[in-house]
Amino acid sequence: MVKKKISTALSATLIVSMLATGVIVAIQGKTTLDVAKSAGDKKVEVIK
Repeated sequence: MVKKKISTALSATLIVSMLATGVIVAIQGKTTLDVAKSAGDKKVEVIK
């Protein structure tokens, strides 16, 4: 019984940490895309 509770808590913690990591990666990916986009827009302005 106790072992099952511990393993459930561990798996829940693992899922939460994986979700958090996924969110952080998604945020970083989005900001990287935005930076690349704004850099691309600046290049377009310079070309114009």
